[in-house]
Amino acid sequence: MAGLFASLPPAFALPFDVLPVTEEDSRITVMAPSPPLAWHLDLPDDVIVKTDDPAVPEAEEILTDTPNVFAWSRAQSGNIGGWTYRLFPDGSAIVLADNNRASGEYMLRCTLAESCEISSEAGVIMTVPAIGAPKPDLPADITGLLLAEYLAKWVLAGSGTPPEPPPAPLAPAISEPDVQPAPEERQPEPDIPPEDAESLPAQADTVAFLSGDIDCAEPDPYYPDACTLLPNPPAPAIVTPLKDNPARVRQEISPAQPATPAPKEPAEPKTLAERFRLSCSITTGAGLQYVDHTNQDTKYGKLRVSLGCSARLNDRLSMNMALVHFPLSGQQAPWDPDFTYSFNYKATDNLSISYSSYSARFSSEGANIVSSLFDGSFRGSYKLPAISLPMDKSAACSIGFGLPNPTNESFSLGCSVALTEKLRVGLTTYLYPPDVQESWNPDYTYTASYRVNDKIQLNYSNYSSSRWPWNRGSSPGPGVLGGSVSMSYKLVF
Repeated sequence: MAGLFASLPPAFALPFDVLPVTEEDSRITVMAPSPPLAWHLDLPDDVIVKTDDPAVPEAEEILTDTPNVFAWSRAQSGNIGGWTYRLFPDGSAIVLADNNRASGEYMLRCTLAESCEISSEAGVIMTVPAIGAPKPDLPADITGLLLAEYLAKWVLAGSGTPPEPPPAPLAPAISEPDVQPAPEERQPEPDIPPEDAESLPAQADTVAFLSGDIDCAEPDPYYPDACTLLPNPPAPAIVTPLKDNPARVRQEISPAQPATPAPKEPAEPKTLAERFRLSCSITTGAGLQYVDHTNQDTKYGKLRVSLGCSARLNDRLSMNMALVHFPLSGQQAPWDPDFTYSFNYKATDNLSISYSSYSARFSSEGANIVSSLFDGSFRGSYKLPAISLPMDKSAACSIGFGLPNPTNESFSLGCSVALTEKLRVGLTTYLYPPDVQESWNPDYTYTASYRVNDKIQLNYSNYSSSRWPWNRGSSPGPGVLGGSVSMSYKLVF
């Protein structure tokens, strides 16, 4: 047997390309080698990193006993925040999640003094330039991408070219005055008067949920979220002329070089809703306790649904309207409205005049839609300066009075305060001239609203005949139960 094996040709000693190929071997298809995975690193490159210098606390240098020309025999391994990395001497690295994944999460390739590229399975996702910065601080919240970016800055630390500082601002050129003779030198005025405050846009402190910047003298008992209070307009900036150089002042005010106005882009066409700032909402709610108008019994749960809209007809005139419906038959009293309306005219920044009706009917005994439109009443409202309150709060207040003869109607003082970004409360007190207050007229009313989101708001309002203890009257209101709760949903056009 030993002689037989000795006589055989040493085929295993021949190179692969000279092995004899039989007819059976020629039918075998030779497959091309599979490409390397995208996260595999290239062959070792030049050494630019000391792996014995830990990039993160408790990182260790790992040495391999069997050197390989296709891989580094040393590397730095670290773990932080649920992520593990391996950093090689050529500045390449792999960042892995601590969940036994077989592939790399992020891969790092760096060129000293140039940049580092961070890649994932989708390709290069970030390039970190070398700007000569020192070694970075470890981020507080660690993610895979943040760790890869930190390692890139750590590898490039001290290399590269810092970015050029921004150029210093040029001093304004001071032109010499025109030497042409002038009959009379015009001196600048000491102060330039501010622009007319009417040209400044008013910024609305929205008390209500619906109407944006529409204001009214008093809230609608059936549609209280249709009013806002407007704060004082911002003070215009006062321009002070330059006094250091008379020649420069003359250059500034000289009309010799008029400014070229920038070309105006054509305004996009607006819809009717945008043009008139139309805003609507659907409100559904119920009165907690009421007196039945047929038999004077005390009952609970007077349901009501309303659709209200507000519009700004021009810069000074606005309008609020609401359709009111009582779903349960028999609950609507003769004084309950089918619709309400209010027209508000802004006479000045602080003074507003309204014409409104909160008991209008389409058709009823002694009233119809035409007579209801002429059945309203005039009332004025004067906005007071904002009142500062503790905890950085402020109250928006206004005084209301009847027109044309204020002594025939009540005077009111209403204030509203935003307790939080979502919760707002309001209180209105009334003062009546002698022999004017009726038994159903309140001494005060109050409201509260909570804005759930941009479209939904919850409301509580009490316009019953609430009275002070010293002025109970013949039929005082039932207190908190005299109010109503409602929910409003804002419609978007």
